[in-house]
Amino acid sequence: MVIQRAIQSCAVPILFATPLSLAFAPVPTGAPASGAPAAGAPAEPPPVDSALLQQLRQGGFVIFLRHAPTELGNIPDSAENIARCDTQRNLSKEGKKTAQSIGLALRKLRIPVGEVRSSPFCRCKDTAQLAFGRYKIDRNLYFTLNIHADARKQLTAATRQLLTAKPAPRLNTVLVSHSANLREAAGYWPKPEGTAYIFRPGPENSMTAVARMEPKDWETLAAASR
Repeated sequence: MVIQRAIQSCAVPILFATPLSLAFAPVPTGAPASGAPAAGAPAEPPPVDSALLQQLRQGGFVIFLRHAPTELGNIPDSAENIARCDTQRNLSKEGKKTAQSIGLALRKLRIPVGEVRSSPFCRCKDTAQLAFGRYKIDRNLYFTLNIHADARKQLTAATRQLLTAKPAPRLNTVLVSHSANLREAAGYWPKPEGTAYIFRPGPENSMTAVARMEPKDWETLAAASR
């Protein structure tokens, strides 16, 4: 039976007309899935400079943050159970420290953060909690690797809408998610873990990537801005 369900807790609800058992099921062998950056990927934006920092302090940007570093384990992504953290690839000790340092740097830089939305995976929720002390689960940010192609297409469209949505006045929105999601939605591959891309929403649902920040870049910027 086909089940239609609007995803709850979403800024931009999406509708699945695919059986739920298939929508988030592992992709069969040989089926297309997200992968490494494709040829012709967009040019990488630079790190935040002093001019952009002043603009970030005024709000109006969307920060896509890939979860912080994770433990190397034997759990394949396709075997993860969204309801159980013990079946997932979780933050390492380094990852927990990285998430905390990113949040601390943003506070030192006086970059105002409004809404914080997270993928339902534990590594993303933990990153959001350690960095910002709060988050709202958004299933539009569900990991797009190894899922049904129709579900991936709908999640990608919804993620693009989140990236192009203007934040509340004088605030910046943070989306904590996965590398494959940003690659699908914007063509960028956020590596290493903990890397962030900053987007400026534009007219007619457009967006411009204005900066790329690895975890160490936030600390460097904070130190230089004292």
